[in-house]
Amino acid sequence: MKWLLFALLPGCMLWRGGDEARCPTDRIVVIAVQEDLAAVAGCKGLSGIRVQTGATIDLKPLSELQSVSGDIIIGPTVGVEEAGFDGLTSVGGGIVVHGNNSLRGLFLPRLETAGRVAIDDNYELTTIAVPRLAAVTGAFSVTANHDLELLGAPALATVGGELVIVDEPSLSLVELGKLAAAQTVRIANTPKLPPEAVDELRKRTAIP
Repeated sequence: MKWLLFALLPGCMLWRGGDEARCPTDRIVVIAVQEDLAAVAGCKGLSGIRVQTGATIDLKPLSELQSVSGDIIIGPTVGVEEAGFDGLTSVGGGIVVHGNNSLRGLFLPRLETAGRVAIDDNYELTTIAVPRLAAVTGAFSVTANHDLELLGAPALATVGGELVIVDEPSLSLVELGKLAAAQTVRIANTPKLPPEAVDELRKRTAIP
């Protein structure tokens, strides 16, 4: 029995070491093909993620990811139709979503905090949903997403930097009901947003 126990221990130690190596916290994980996602499936923490690809990939293998200490960068891509991290609660750096030609939805259902948010130039993006996001340390910027209809951040209370919503011709619904403070507020070229909603948002969030 003792012999069996000692025989198993080295394998257990190797497995743990391999698991730590599989979930790196000292470098950015670059996602270009589906196999790159399989390599970090099940990781709960990473230092950074960059998704840049011309392939069709599914981000669901990262559903157990809870925290990213650095940045999440998505784009440019042409084969990603939905970007979602179901378990993600915190991002220490920025969430940057830029230049994704096929992306239609960005869903971060459990995200609570982020360093900054920049979502721009995603032509087919229709929905941004961050229902639990409460605080952004830096800027929150949404610009030049031609088909964007819904920006849902109903729990967002503070934006440490500038709040920007610019050049969104299809945007008709912005859910920012709890927003109480932002360094500055800039909203322009959003013809489908009711003027009274824009005025109220500016009045409630701009810090003199």
